[in-house]
Amino acid sequence: MSIGMDEPTRVHTLRTPDNRQLVGLETGAEDGIPVVYAHGMPGSALEALFFHEQARIAGFRILALDRPGIRGSSYQQDRTLLDYPRDLALFLDHLGIDRCIHMGWSSGGSRTMAAAHELPGRIRLAVLLSSYTHFREMAGARRLLLRTLWPGPVIADISQALFRATVALITAIAQRRPDFYMARARSLFSDADHAILGDPGQIRRFRASQLACLNSGAHAIATDLLTEMGDWGFRLGAIRTPTLVHQGAEDQLLPPAYARHLAATLPDAELTMLPHSGHFYPLSRPFQGDLFQRIEDALNAPRAGR
Repeated sequence: MSIGMDEPTRVHTLRTPDNRQLVGLETGAEDGIPVVYAHGMPGSALEALFFHEQARIAGFRILALDRPGIRGSSYQQDRTLLDYPRDLALFLDHLGIDRCIHMGWSSGGSRTMAAAHELPGRIRLAVLLSSYTHFREMAGARRLLLRTLWPGPVIADISQALFRATVALITAIAQRRPDFYMARARSLFSDADHAILGDPGQIRRFRASQLACLNSGAHAIATDLLTEMGDWGFRLGAIRTPTLVHQGAEDQLLPPAYARHLAATLPDAELTMLPHSGHFYPLSRPFQGDLFQRIEDALNAPRAGR
């Protein structure tokens, strides 16, 4: 499968026991410490390429899966959040990896927590970057998103059919008028986000990942989003994996209150609030350099089990 990007990349394709195709990629340091990255939504495994340069320098190998229905990965009917760690285990087995770090941005955060809960012997450290929290555990979590102009969780609570219709409308507009969609998306960014996405390489990667996902179709996107809007099948308090929680204080897309809830509810969490950052700080190379150093420090700390 063609990636269409400049970064050195390996593509992996595997079959699941129920005969679905999973597509993953890897970048960064070829022999580095493995970090599985879970993409946002809309998004795809192409987001892993944001981290290539700093991961290579710091000695980390970045791995990512396209979730079902996105790009080359087959759609999965009746998918739940707990299906993600099952696919992840297959991917890790395919690559011969016993243990790894798991990192997720935005919607990828719920997948990170699912992996940490279901695969505690394999996930050494969880890293959350502006993550959603468990809506069933935080009072008012859905309503907070109305301030960001994303009514999705509230609509889903009313009717999943109406939610799917809303996603279908947004996706159709994005497919027919991608420039309008991108301009609308950028209108929701903070000043800090605009500065980061002023880098031509980063905006090119962002646009490619967004459109690759949107061109996969509304059905897959809606299904993926719905997996984190209901009951996750576990509680945050049951996650014992050490977790680094990061949040931009000026995030216009996800409420900073989510990060505070995660830090207060996860048993072994460390919160880093970034005072002058929005939602897109994970794309910042200085932040990535600091992040990989923080990960290395956490791995060497006694609590990380080394």
